[in-house]
Amino acid sequence: MAHAHRVCRSPDPLVVAALFPLAAGMIGWPEGALGEASLSGQTGFVHMPSARIQPEGTWSIGSSNAEPYFAGWSSVSLFPRFEFSARYTRIDNLSPGFEDQAYGDYKDKAFDAKIVLAPESTFLPQIAVGAQDFTGTRLFAARYLAISKRAGRFDWGLGYGEERIDGWFGGVRYRPPGLRRLGLVFEYDATRYAEDYQASTSGALDREGGATYGIEYRSGWFGGQVSYQSGEVGANLYVTVPLNRREFIPKIDEPPPFARAAPAGPPLEQWLQDPGAQHGLRRALEAEGFRAVELSAGDRSLEVRLSHPRISVIGRAVGRAARVLLALGPSDLQSLRIVYTLNDLPVLTYVFDDLAHLDRFLAGGTDAPSMEDTVRIAFASPEAATDFRGLADLIPPRGEGGGLEARYGEDGHALLLRSENPSGSHFTVVPFNVRFFFNDPSGAFHYDSYAGLDYARRLHRGWFLLGGARLTLFEDVSDVTQPSDSLLPHVRSDIAEYLGEGGPVRLDRLLLNRYHYPAEQLYARWSAGYYEEMYGGLGVQFLYLPTDSAWAADLAVDALRQRAPGEVFAFRDYSTVTALASLHYRVPRYGVTATTRLGRFLARDDGVRLELKRRFRSGVEMGGWYSWTDAEDITGPGQPGDPFRDKGLFLSIPLRSMLTRDTRERANFSLVDFTRDVAQMVQSPGDLYRQFELARHFDDGEHNPFMDFRK
Repeated sequence: MAHAHRVCRSPDPLVVAALFPLAAGMIGWPEGALGEASLSGQTGFVHMPSARIQPEGTWSIGSSNAEPYFAGWSSVSLFPRFEFSARYTRIDNLSPGFEDQAYGDYKDKAFDAKIVLAPESTFLPQIAVGAQDFTGTRLFAARYLAISKRAGRFDWGLGYGEERIDGWFGGVRYRPPGLRRLGLVFEYDATRYAEDYQASTSGALDREGGATYGIEYRSGWFGGQVSYQSGEVGANLYVTVPLNRREFIPKIDEPPPFARAAPAGPPLEQWLQDPGAQHGLRRALEAEGFRAVELSAGDRSLEVRLSHPRISVIGRAVGRAARVLLALGPSDLQSLRIVYTLNDLPVLTYVFDDLAHLDRFLAGGTDAPSMEDTVRIAFASPEAATDFRGLADLIPPRGEGGGLEARYGEDGHALLLRSENPSGSHFTVVPFNVRFFFNDPSGAFHYDSYAGLDYARRLHRGWFLLGGARLTLFEDVSDVTQPSDSLLPHVRSDIAEYLGEGGPVRLDRLLLNRYHYPAEQLYARWSAGYYEEMYGGLGVQFLYLPTDSAWAADLAVDALRQRAPGEVFAFRDYSTVTALASLHYRVPRYGVTATTRLGRFLARDDGVRLELKRRFRSGVEMGGWYSWTDAEDITGPGQPGDPFRDKGLFLSIPLRSMLTRDTRERANFSLVDFTRDVAQMVQSPGDLYRQFELARHFDDGEHNPFMDFRK
């Protein structure tokens, strides 16, 4: 069996990792926090859990060691009373059973959950129930009930468990006065070590549990604990991130908004006769970073269609565009319309009919509620660009590009080379990318480092040519020696061949995308070409996006053929048609989105995939998925009557939360069985729902079209 923790997109994961200490040093930790991570990652004492969970939106990631177990773990308080944890444990001295010993000692993954049934009150304790390792191999399975009560500087806990936690357990944490970063811990460990998996071989048989002592230290995001039990020393080191903070680092390098240097331009009639004035307006918008700028003018009205590839909040982008238009547009305008676009699809339309009020608002002379009464904000429709009758198109967008520019520390990369033009086309070279793969039978850890090239050209409104290539630098994925024994078509299980065969230079994708909006609230994308490293073909996606609704639906149909590993343009004999209907439902108040995908997957298996994710105020997204199809994947640990089901976890981090300037780039990670063939999907050439979701912040209950408008 194989698992992968992959860096799926371009931001350099080493740079992303380096940003955490910088952010951590600037943020303190709430003094009222009672719980700390146990060795398993669940909030607790040392080995034992407690009824505590971390504050909502708290994400912890760490590593612990207590012989014979070494674990990497992650835990998150997804909701006010719910904590979810995952860990990956190495069991010392225990063979994995594979012929290839490069895999090392036996390893197992586990998932834990805890629910608070009743919060603590003045007289009553907090009550919680939990489960450890509740799915999969269940080597560390346990269920428990726990209570916790604070008394002064002491936090007491008591509980009762079954399975691996056998009977009563408890503990206490004490924080000395004047030493708020320090904690002392005592617990009674009720773990039944003698019945652990192959305990006599691993050495767990020698552990007795019982009295355990610990000392812990917390500073900002960083924490650690050292423990002692019956002659054995344990350790736990972790980083804790408050995901519900809007930003971790001030935007000190964000360019300031456009500043008016002269009075407004001439009247509209005179302005229309002055190409220099029109050129000046367009150049000013492009200098602010706007792309695909299109200008039209009518009866004392000015309309602009534009997009901004860097600014993450539409309100901020539109506010900055409005400043430029008021400063350099005609002086006698009565109406201003700004259509914000995404791949030339209109997303939001802002219509300002009181420009004097708009000018005062941008200067800080009036408040947001009064401003909202003078503007009309409409969601996109096919008529968005033609509502003004008799508009005269002005100077068309420029297509010339600039030179290749080196950028350091931008968008999560240590270094990138980029050339772009005002139409939105760009050419980008990232000298270093890396992906990691964990738990393949041929080795517990594999890496793939490469230089990436990305090309995007806007051919015409709605038409885009996309390309991507890579130059392999260093990798050991080609060392994977065990062929797939899957009985299904090898739609993903041969991935090692694609990463290891052929020369160092490979074409990842080359395709044509066409975006358009055939009807109100309906968007469409047509694609043809090489979608990704394993598949090429042609397909279509339709997205129905009701206005001001909590749900949306899309249909994606792709006729695909599997590419030949090691070849640039050749294909294998395998071809298929995938068809997936998706329903998305959002609960913005909690940042939750649930998605159901129903249809045919890559291996011609029919079924359903359920996805659930939570978006926090920082923009970080965490979620997972689980699939059922009619395919019988009985490769281990699947077996007849109990086939393997595709499942996984993912994490998406907006880099703007950790950088000193705004960006739309994200770092994406996933924990997934990467050599499985059941319930697999092709990589979308441009998923419509995801694009609109990120642009309009669907799952952010605090977001509105005027957010950051004056920034």
